[in-house]
This record gives sequence, structure tokens and C-alpha cells, in this order.
Amino acid sequence: KAEWSVSANDATNRLEAAVVAQLPFGRGKLLGSGISRPLDWVVGGWQGTTLMSFQSGTPLPIAMSNPRLADGNQRPDVVCRAVKTGMSMHHAGFTQQPYLNANCFADPGDQMPGDAPRYFSQARGDGIRNYDVSFMKSIDMPRDSHVEFHVVFFNFTNTPRFAFPDYFYGDSTFGMISSTA
Repeated sequence: KAEWSVSANDATNRLEAAVVAQLPFGRGKLLGSGISRPLDWVVGGWQGTTLMSFQSGTPLPIAMSNPRLADGNQRPDVVCRAVKTGMSMHHAGFTQQPYLNANCFADPGDQMPGDAPRYFSQARGDGIRNYDVSFMKSIDMPRDSHVEFHVVFFNFTNTPRFAFPDYFYGDSTFGMISSTA
């Protein structure tokens, strides 16, 4: 019963979406309908695409930094419900303040397993928020051939994804986020 918990790779919510649109620039389009053919060859006929990925984070395992259990994994005791400090993962990562509330955990003692679950469903790592943007233009060439130009921007909004905080209770850096995923 004490070992039951959500899965380590439980990402409860995930959304993948793509938007593809012909851009309204060039001859016969909404913008620039009267431009010259050479200028249309450069600015007309582009297609824009964005790929969006959103996913909730995976649950955190809280363990002891110096376990004293001869047969098994020792985890701390949970002494209050608010295991997070209340700040977002991004705020904690940028300000180097703890994401986990050390006051909500206690050392269970020698040869005691502790009552913390294997993974905390209410305390999760950073999720995914990613936008990839691309632009593509196809130019018809002689003899039924064409040339395509592609410009791609990965992680267009430059959103960092933080790694798990230090989840070893007893460490001086417990709850702190020190790297990106």
C-alpha cells in the first residue's frame, strides 16, 4: 500500500497542435496585389506554420539524501500537505528559491521507511511549452520542377524547461532548481 503511486512518467495532460496558413502577400493576394513580378518572386507565395506542444510535468520522487534503511528505499515522512512553496517552477528556477517546502518533510528515523509516496502527483517537474515556427516558399522552375526555401525557428519563444529540483531531503539545496532539462 505504501508503494502505490502515480507512474514516474505520468504526464497527465498533453496537447499537440499545428497551424498552417498561406500568408496574404503577393500578386493577387490581400497585401501587395499590384506588386511587380520580380518583387512577387521574393515576397509572395510564402506559407507559415507553427507547431505547438504543451504537456504537464511528471511527478517528483522525494527521497532521503542519507538513507538509513537496510532493505529498501527510505523516503521522508510527510508532515503537512503543502509540499510546494507556492511559487511556480519558472520563478523558483530564475530566482534560485526553493520549489519544495522543506518544512513539510521530516526524517523518519533509523530503519523506518517513511510515509512519503513513491511519486508526488501534486508536486511535478516543469512541463513542456514549446512553439516551433517555420516559413516555406515554393518557386516553380522550368521543365516541371520547383525549388523550396525553408526557414525554421525551433523554440521560437525561447522558453526554458527546468530540470527537477534537488529532491533529496536532507541536502542543503533541497527543493532548489539548478539546471534546465
